[in-house]
Amino acid sequence: DSKSAKIVGFSFCFNDEDAYYVPVAHNYLGAPKQIDLKFATWAVGQIYKGCVIGQNLKYDFEIVKNNLGLNPPANFKDTMILAWLSDPNSSVGMDALAKRLYDYDTIKFEDVVKKGQTFGDVPLENAAKYASEDAWITLKFYKTFKNTLDKNLLVLADTHEFPFILTLFDMEQNGIKINEAKMQKLILENDTKLKALTSEIYELSGENFNINSVKQLGVILFEHLKLPTKKKTKTGYSTDESVLAELTDAHPVIEKILAYRELYKLQSTYCEPLLALAKKDEGSRIYTSFLQTGTSTGRLSSKNPNLQNIPARGSLAKDVRECFEAREGYSFVGLDYSQIELRLLAHFSRDPALLEAFKNDEDIHARTAISIFGSSDGQNRAVAKSINFGLIYGMGSSKLANQVNITRAEAKEYIERYFKAFATIKEFLESIKISAKNDGFVQTLLGRKRYFDFKSATPMQIAMFEREAVNTVFQGSAADLVKMAMVKVRANLDENAKMLLQIHDELIFEVKDEFAQEFGRATQKTMEEIYTLNVPLKTSLNIAKNWGELK
Repeated sequence: DSKSAKIVGFSFCFNDEDAYYVPVAHNYLGAPKQIDLKFATWAVGQIYKGCVIGQNLKYDFEIVKNNLGLNPPANFKDTMILAWLSDPNSSVGMDALAKRLYDYDTIKFEDVVKKGQTFGDVPLENAAKYASEDAWITLKFYKTFKNTLDKNLLVLADTHEFPFILTLFDMEQNGIKINEAKMQKLILENDTKLKALTSEIYELSGENFNINSVKQLGVILFEHLKLPTKKKTKTGYSTDESVLAELTDAHPVIEKILAYRELYKLQSTYCEPLLALAKKDEGSRIYTSFLQTGTSTGRLSSKNPNLQNIPARGSLAKDVRECFEAREGYSFVGLDYSQIELRLLAHFSRDPALLEAFKNDEDIHARTAISIFGSSDGQNRAVAKSINFGLIYGMGSSKLANQVNITRAEAKEYIERYFKAFATIKEFLESIKISAKNDGFVQTLLGRKRYFDFKSATPMQIAMFEREAVNTVFQGSAADLVKMAMVKVRANLDENAKMLLQIHDELIFEVKDEFAQEFGRATQKTMEEIYTLNVPLKTSLNIAKNWGELK
């Protein structure tokens, strides 16, 4: 945890032969005298004057900022980013990278730091070998990538990905406030609801059991209540959500179990952990860690806690999001790209009907429904929406049938009608699959590549690679645009506004009340003009005092 981690020492190197370790806070019995934090601050400040090369620099920048008070340097290169650009499917960790590139086994952390110890307990000789190797291998990585990585990707790293590190650094430093009293109240309310649901489930089942035990639940549903089931496996009966959803009409207990599970997950995964984290901070703020290299497509992910996974729909989700509040005198400003992946589909495919719909600012799902069904009434628009988004993710007729509760034959017919209405789209989607097979990779809008090994793939893997290739073009290109926008917006931020979160296509800022409207409109303009597509980019702007009210 970069917020609580204390600096014990730092390592650096300037060439292929020599690497150095500077101890600061080793505290074992008999540890020699080391440099103090004041000198460490000066020394790191001197290093920061040059071009800093590191592996996972965002973490290092946070440790230095939180321990020494130094802001990140102006000039830097991150080998973890370069490794990810070279192959986004492979591990970009230092140990895995050294093995993959050089068949070299690095010294492992767990071999140096014994169980129950910290790095401060490690003798200087061992610490120096471990830390110096880190610096030495990182410089070696950089030289390798500088000589082997596609020149366009090196430029992309310098112009987009490296500056984005600073954007994420700022967001992680900013954090977001939780209203502890509101979250505590919600937890108590949820506990009451869970107890009530538990009683109802016991009554409807005819006996008490552990609702969270898949094994016990399977026995209750399929042996005691005799509900219809597929064949029992070695591990027992399946009771996942899709199985239970099919049994909703078979017994009233199913609805209660589904409600219990949703609420229990909300309570144990979000409410209780978020409150515990908020209690650790003086300002009740929680701090996530964003992962720039966490996905193959380029989409951002986050952990500890994963704020991108906070539920978005339904009253329960709204209750949780309402606990995220702007501080006193500030408001949340939320900007959300509208249908960015569908706009990219129109841009890349140049389908005349889709281009026209976006240029005329039509309801794209209604337009699709009319093209397929002749009407956008009722279920027609919902089916059209599922097709619009589903095709970008490689959805077939089976998945569409399950999603909108129609037969597979109907789903197949609707997809065929869609491709008849938007003929160019089918050709374009097929062209992505063909080029992925022929070239072994696909590219995003800015030229990031994702590789696929079709030559040694099984038929099932080929189908999966085709879906992922299509998805990467759209999701990856959307990620490119959002990152570009974030970097540009960051450059214009002042003390009145902070960027807090990115939830895929949405950005959330904390802005002084008197500047919220003006800031929102200016940022909206920046985001919509970040790149010229064949169709306009569009965002929605919302201002509220908590996250739940932003939409």
